[in-house]
Amino acid sequence: MSYIVFARKYRPQAFDEVIGQSHITTTLENAIAQSRVAHAYIFAGPRGVGKTTTARIFAKALNCERGPTADPCNKCPSCLEITQGSSLDILEIDGASNRGIDEIRNLRENVKFSPSKGRFKVYIIDEVHMLTLDAFNALLKTLEEPPAHVKFIFATTQAHKVPPTILSRCQRFDFRRISIKDIVDSLRAIAREENLKVDDDVLILVAKHSDGSMRDAQVVLDQISSFADGRISLEDASKILGAVSDDILFSLADSIKSKDAPKALKIIDDLANEGKDVAQIVVYLIEHFRDLSVAKIKKDPQDLIDASPEKIKRYEEQAGKFTVEEMLYIIYTLSNTIDFVRKSNMARVPFEVAMIKLTRMSSIISPADLVERLEKIGLGLDKNIGSAYLSKPDVDLRGLHPGVDPIGPGGLHGGPAPEPRKEAGPDKRAHHNGLDEIIGSWNAVTDRVKERKISVAMYLNEGYPESLESGTLSISFPRSSQFHKDTLETPECKNIILKAIKDVTGLDLKLKFTISENGGGKNGLSKDAPDDSDGIIKDMQSKKDSSEPIISDALEIFGGEIEGETGRGKTK
Repeated sequence: MSYIVFARKYRPQAFDEVIGQSHITTTLENAIAQSRVAHAYIFAGPRGVGKTTTARIFAKALNCERGPTADPCNKCPSCLEITQGSSLDILEIDGASNRGIDEIRNLRENVKFSPSKGRFKVYIIDEVHMLTLDAFNALLKTLEEPPAHVKFIFATTQAHKVPPTILSRCQRFDFRRISIKDIVDSLRAIAREENLKVDDDVLILVAKHSDGSMRDAQVVLDQISSFADGRISLEDASKILGAVSDDILFSLADSIKSKDAPKALKIIDDLANEGKDVAQIVVYLIEHFRDLSVAKIKKDPQDLIDASPEKIKRYEEQAGKFTVEEMLYIIYTLSNTIDFVRKSNMARVPFEVAMIKLTRMSSIISPADLVERLEKIGLGLDKNIGSAYLSKPDVDLRGLHPGVDPIGPGGLHGGPAPEPRKEAGPDKRAHHNGLDEIIGSWNAVTDRVKERKISVAMYLNEGYPESLESGTLSISFPRSSQFHKDTLETPECKNIILKAIKDVTGLDLKLKFTISENGGGKNGLSKDAPDDSDGIIKDMQSKKDSSEPIISDALEIFGGEIEGETGRGKTK
């Protein structure tokens, strides 16, 4: 006898053997028991979930010698012929190869004839959505009022392609994807019948790979049983399916946590050399962090994670190394990476870039913790800042509020929060604390100066607050900025700067400007802060002279505009 594959050998032969579709089988059984069988049905759903199988069982139930019955005997000649596919009364038609109007015309002529043996002539049209529009139109009248001895059952994976005129004449049943648990239980029973030695981890991997299709799972198990000699290992199953092993996924996750980019890139290179699909690797890694998230937030994750108890324990151990926010950020980043991977000719590059980004990410604080810490350090910011910070974990909060550097000691990364700033007073702080406040708020000071006079802000940007002694702030400039220092010595410029400092920090100070070899924009905060000179110059150029009344009048009269870096007027 020739070999029969698992998908055919273990095909259900009764309603109670159909797995995962009880909402459909129960309805059909009740319809038969109550003699409420319709003339046309449409079975819609993904591949391999039991549409054609249920149609055959339904036909068998209608034509069984004991029937119509919801429990066909599978022993009478009618049941056996239907099981073997040799019944003259059950006509299975492939909609893809019999899709034209001529085939449907032949069907219309044949429905007039009574069944040869059974009670009903049942037409099962698979992939009915492949019929042409003309063929559908030719079927309409017959489908609406068929002879009493004819039943139609249509099966399709794309019900949205079936015309509404056809759908309105049928009772529709939507088949669901079969759960991983149900697939594993079925595969375990098959393995027991076939005397296969297979671990649950292998069955879970096969079930996940089948994407809810029982037929796909049975085919893969059949293939793996031929590949392996004796016990089927997880490694053998991974080779057949092209899956990524659990050890690799755990190693990738560890490399992210340990910020080991070279290790992550080496793993990706090894997988690529083995011929693994990069997009599939990303999907597996997303599923891995999903399981880690569940293990992190749920005390007993067994019912939400399809894995063995030993593997769930590994999930719980690794999940303890990550915060929930970190795992969510990783999942979000990897999900965005899939689109780039699928669109790129060099699929591994976007994945490598994403892994480098993840290995370099700083600790992510939850919005609630962030708001709490901001309130402690007296920033008084809107609570929505938490969401902004979470979406941009590298954001620099320096300068958001006068006198506070949340990144440094006492800031977001731990340590006691500094006391909130009180109202300004002549001796409200020690000098060194005042200097720290000025340094931490220097960007805000220069911005305030810029609001009053752009040129002063540009010159001041070359300097740096060096010391604060006896109420006098010393601003140091490099020798190359002698001109800037001399310009700011004028009383008008000093007043603008002092007023900006008071507005931002509340301190009443005096000013002096010095020249230092190490001063100015080459050191301290100015080294880390963005150089806004270009922006200031552009603002100056865009506003240069245009604010002068005589120039404004001239531009209006002659239809001119300020053009070029020098601000020369141009007439139209």
